[in-house]
Amino acid sequence: MDISNKIKTLREDKKISQEYIAHELGLSQSQYSRRESGEIKFIAEEIGKLSKILEVPVSHIYGQETNSFTIHTQNGGNFGQHIQLSEKLIEQYEARLSEKDDLILILSKQLQLLA
Repeated sequence: MDISNKIKTLREDKKISQEYIAHELGLSQSQYSRRESGEIKFIAEEIGKLSKILEVPVSHIYGQETNSFTIHTQNGGNFGQHIQLSEKLIEQYEARLSEKDDLILILSKQLQLLA
């Protein structure tokens, strides 16, 4: 689902009118309608305001799933707050770790040939 459809669905689910959101964004209803239909793209500032109006995180509007975890100290306490990471970020991190392991293996083989 693209951003404009996601915003429309969220707005309808919360039973908020286009007129209300348009007013909050400083737009006419027709300008807002053109954004929601996908004719005009929302700008970042509008997405930020929409996340507050619709009471959802910006990542939810972009359709990113998040994982939440807490870092624990050695003494059993919590280290700071919950951290949320998108699935895409986690996938990229895991891909970099795999690349690192492959590079270590290649370099280890090269060292054995030099020794």
